[in-house]
Amino acid sequence: MKKFDYKILTISVAHFRKSSFQTELNEKFSQWGEEGWELIKMEGISSGGMVFQGATTEEFLAVFKREK
Repeated sequence: MKKFDYKILTISVAHFRKSSFQTELNEKFSQWGEEGWELIKMEGISSGGMVFQGATTEEFLAVFKREK
């Protein structure tokens, strides 16, 4: 049976306002890909109400896995 390691990353929406963040994120994701990490899920984490009633996404959760 295959076994996996997992890595969980939370990314604040505030980081996206930084001009160099997209480049930094691309470099980090590429580095992890070369190390065998695969992004398996990325989802927004909302707060402040229902989706259609003022909820805002404040963070993103990214889950990576790689075979041991």
